[in-house]
Amino acid sequence: MPFLWAGLYDKTLLDIHQSNVTLIGQGRVVITGSDEAGYMLPCVENGRTCLKKSINTTVYDVFMGGQYLLPARFPDKTFPMTSNEDWKESFIGANGTIRIHDIQQNFPELSDGYYVGIHGGFKTDQNTNLSSWYSITLPIKGIDKQGSICVNAEKASSGFLGKYGRGNGLGYIIGAKAVLDVPGEWYSDGKEVILIPPRGKNGNYELRTRLYGAVIAGNRVRLENIRFKGATALVEGDDVSFVKCLFEYISPFRHVPNVDSINKRGQSLASCWGEPGNGTAGVFVKGDRFVSKNCRFSKSWWCGMTIRGNNALVENCLFEDINWMAKRSAGLFSWGNGNLVRHCTLRNLGGAGIEGGNAAWVGQYAKDNIWEYNYIENVCQLITDQGFFYVNHQTGLKRKANSIWRYNIGKGARGPAKGNWTGPSVGYYIDNSSSGYQVYNNIVIDANEAIRYNDTEDGCKAGRDIWFYNNTFYKCDSIKYASWNKSGKSKRDAEIMLINNLAILEERLDFFERKKELRWRNNFQSQFVSVVINPEKMNFSPTTNMLKFGGIPVMGQSISYIGAVDPKRGMWRYGVDESLLPEF
Repeated sequence: MPFLWAGLYDKTLLDIHQSNVTLIGQGRVVITGSDEAGYMLPCVENGRTCLKKSINTTVYDVFMGGQYLLPARFPDKTFPMTSNEDWKESFIGANGTIRIHDIQQNFPELSDGYYVGIHGGFKTDQNTNLSSWYSITLPIKGIDKQGSICVNAEKASSGFLGKYGRGNGLGYIIGAKAVLDVPGEWYSDGKEVILIPPRGKNGNYELRTRLYGAVIAGNRVRLENIRFKGATALVEGDDVSFVKCLFEYISPFRHVPNVDSINKRGQSLASCWGEPGNGTAGVFVKGDRFVSKNCRFSKSWWCGMTIRGNNALVENCLFEDINWMAKRSAGLFSWGNGNLVRHCTLRNLGGAGIEGGNAAWVGQYAKDNIWEYNYIENVCQLITDQGFFYVNHQTGLKRKANSIWRYNIGKGARGPAKGNWTGPSVGYYIDNSSSGYQVYNNIVIDANEAIRYNDTEDGCKAGRDIWFYNNTFYKCDSIKYASWNKSGKSKRDAEIMLINNLAILEERLDFFERKKELRWRNNFQSQFVSVVINPEKMNFSPTTNMLKFGGIPVMGQSISYIGAVDPKRGMWRYGVDESLLPEF
């Protein structure tokens, strides 16, 4: 059995085309997409003492030992990457120019880099609220005489522009030489790399010049106890397994121009979700029967992992600090058929936790999937219109998914900390007349909307076979049964059932206000937390006989209780067992 011995493999690509291969790391084995920079010349840029090195390649990331250096940015990053609290107020005018507070004063010679921002969505009103599904990125050309940023609108990457993106927003500048001004930042134009050393630290610098650390085309390949730093993986073979592997700094910052000219909102697979060709799809799995067990996926500008293949198993894995780009990304894209995702934790995410696909934009949605016993915490930190779970068939004419969400716990879906937002942050989100989902025995905590179903098609195109039953909603504001397609929707006729659900509220309101439009039976709401044992300590077992014995049958099942927790069984184990994961 081949082994990789402890060490840093900075010039190694695991390019495995053979089948029946097992590689096990002995000790601390690190595969990196970086090379040591070697000697760097002292120099001065923007009045700062810097180091530079001539190169002739794209630099994706820069490290000093274990420290990640941020691409040059204004404003300087003072909050976690999944927070927008230090983004500047900005404004996009009718001609596509952008104003950012203090920009002319600080950077009069700005001529490169990118603008990244969130703006107002669908209206031309300059004061429209923030409601973007994803950020817009734009190449910067310079600053005009009025102090506005001039951008190349033809090379926009997703987001809204023109009549879809005028008005106030939040954003920042990244990757421009002029904004290189604080210790721990770097800049590269593909010809040289310049950095300001971190304050009070010395060490060797590493330049990430490769996107992938492993490309696996063979079948029945197993990687175990291997760490990938600043490098992702491409899995094309079948029956591939990752066991106790670590992926850190997975996808770098990438500006990917939208190439879909017919899509006037600039929404495409490449520029919103990510694709393997440019390293934005995270760990990308194309093959069938993939297994990821006891693995850690951490820190990515785009998504953590994309599964296009079928019959995958993702078990006891951790996904955290993902989607710094604020794109239509998730911690985990589970798009293939027959996948099982269980006992995973997903936390601190710019967008969604787990996405089950989108029939239009990615051309795939998950059928016969089971997502169970997962813990999802703090989603929608940079964008909205997503949630703990999200899926979109676009029409009820598509085949029923026959997928199940059960025994999951989600906590924290309130949206970004900064800005006046109108887009929803949701627990369980079934969009645009999608069909064939059972959502049961889940707990939703502290979400704007515990569940949302968008009913956008009439008649045979309406969604069908949607079951929300025996769930518990705690400190959530509402459920939503919505129809944004007002011009083409004459009645709300989706087949949605709400049965045996429990809402525990902090104040008096009619949580089930949509019950007249839904097939609503035997749901209960309480203003008193005493109806369950201790929700603050995650024990939602019922205390009252009304909940213990008040349930009614669902789908032929004899269910005696209301809410997510069967009193005979009690609370279940959820989320990842971190003791089984590789350490950083």
